[in-house]
Amino acid sequence: MKVLHILYQSLPNISGSSIRSRDILNNQLKIGVKPIVVTSPFQNPKTNGKSFEEIDGIKYYRTFSNNNELVKENESSFFIQIKKFFRIISFSFKVYRIAKKEKIDVIHAHAMFFCAIAGKITSIILNKPLIYEVRSLWEERFKRTSFLNYLIFSFLTFLETFCMFLADHIIAINQNLKIELQSRLILKKRKITVVKNAVDLDRIITSKKIRNELVFGYIGTLSPIEGLDILIEAFNNLDLSNKLLIFGDGIELENLKKLSASNSNIIFQGKISSSEILKAYNQIDIIVNPRKSSYLTNSVTPLKTIEAMAYKKLVIASDVGGMKELIKDDKTGILFKSGDLFELEKALLKVLERDDLNSIVDNAYDYIHKQRNWCQNAKLYKKLYSELKNGK
Repeated sequence: MKVLHILYQSLPNISGSSIRSRDILNNQLKIGVKPIVVTSPFQNPKTNGKSFEEIDGIKYYRTFSNNNELVKENESSFFIQIKKFFRIISFSFKVYRIAKKEKIDVIHAHAMFFCAIAGKITSIILNKPLIYEVRSLWEERFKRTSFLNYLIFSFLTFLETFCMFLADHIIAINQNLKIELQSRLILKKRKITVVKNAVDLDRIITSKKIRNELVFGYIGTLSPIEGLDILIEAFNNLDLSNKLLIFGDGIELENLKKLSASNSNIIFQGKISSSEILKAYNQIDIIVNPRKSSYLTNSVTPLKTIEAMAYKKLVIASDVGGMKELIKDDKTGILFKSGDLFELEKALLKVLERDDLNSIVDNAYDYIHKQRNWCQNAKLYKKLYSELKNGK
């Protein structure tokens, strides 16, 4: 069975979204599904202008023309959004030509809406079923910043909802997101399947056991929603002798460095590549994910939390969104109330006082191994594809 995946984020770029896509594709290939990939024109996949390449034995068709036409994900002006909208037309015809050439059986469009629109146009012309995978309420980022951005938010919410309505089947990445989508009037009777974030266990090399002198850490994007300002404030207040290693880059970097300037135990390690992940985890005992609560963060399950549990790291996390699905407090990790400095400080002190941390780590690893692996998810996708192909 051939499945056309329409991706916004893809390899070789590294992000939570591109890693999820990589693991979906690779594990589908292992069980006999043949994935074909077409990537959006709105990211630079670093392929030196090549329109086609193979990664891990999977065909990737690139649709950009040149670097001057690329639109960066973090650009949000009204005119850039309009530019994106009109480029959907040319993108859709490219997707159609690729789907026809490859003789695909099912179309699987991944967030965002322009992937779904291109998928629907192709679906209609070729009479093939369309799945639309929703990974977050990404349009929420525009909601409260200005009146113009609120108008953009309203328009994008309408587009996303309409694209979901047009799909033959919807996939959400967690139960919270499914509930939110079902609350939208026109989606009440649409079929929605939850395919949770997971890890590819074949790629995981278990890291070192927890050492006596605990090292805390964070690995990921340095953005305001991640709550690292609260984590640094907690470290400053407690005056801990333990180190806090922060791996990553982002718009909050300089601000976070200023907040931690007086604390020599907080060390910024810079951005790391995917090949350096194991080395980073080997330096850390306790991963802290103090993500702030918002409509956006409550709709997603961060891959970095699942990954940390798979690497046998104890996780301290805020009680936001999908993290409550992942972590049972004191059993598979430590939860604290999001945005609550005092509760975070209590959580940090709690792990320093306990001598049963390795048992919590083992519980978390067992949970990930049994319930959060991409091999199981790939079988769920294959079953869904077969049902749609056969008209069920």
